[in-house]
Amino acid sequence: MSEELELATVEVLGALAYGQLRSFQVTARAVGHAPDARTADELAELALREHAGYVLLRDTLAHRTDLPAAVMDRQKPHFDAYFDRVPLDDWFGACAFFALGLPIAADFGRELAASLDRETGMVVVASLADRGPFQQFATDHLRAQLGDDETCARARQLVANLLGRALQGFQGVMSDTDALKVVLASGAADGETGETRAKRLAIGVMQGHHRRMIELGLEDLDEIE
Repeated sequence: MSEELELATVEVLGALAYGQLRSFQVTARAVGHAPDARTADELAELALREHAGYVLLRDTLAHRTDLPAAVMDRQKPHFDAYFDRVPLDDWFGACAFFALGLPIAADFGRELAASLDRETGMVVVASLADRGPFQQFATDHLRAQLGDDETCARARQLVANLLGRALQGFQGVMSDTDALKVVLASGAADGETGETRAKRLAIGVMQGHHRRMIELGLEDLDEIE
């Protein structure tokens, strides 16, 4: 692996690790909004899973750099701008985030993993993309609350805000550093640039998001064709 690619991989790992740390923090905060003790207990278990994902990324980062905390600190502005505005005022907002906001990171991880070395890719998938139980938990709880046009409209608005901030953060990261482009270029086909791969990655993430919206009845298939 070239020095440029190694440095870029470290930067990307730092971003993923800090993002996962914030995901754990948001999940733990939401426990207080759960409607009953059983649901709170389930969510607490899922928060522990989010923390375990963070530890895996953090330890992988620490094996590749002597300054893992400094690398993560460089990623704070974009991730804090996103997570500080997660709709955690009530259980409905939390479920909307967990069902339709958090999976954006899982889709990103799956798309990105193919461009990383095998071991690092496996870590990213295990940490970010292996959220099947969390996804099902959140989807079930959100669907149970989508009882009328008003709640559906509220969910659409919350998710539109989340998606907008996620895309803004992605664009900010792409502007601040070439690390993601370098990593993506390493796994690109002949003639493909890192920037082209980044656009394809964003399209893949958006497709996953639209599928989830359709499954919840918040979008019609005809609206996105």
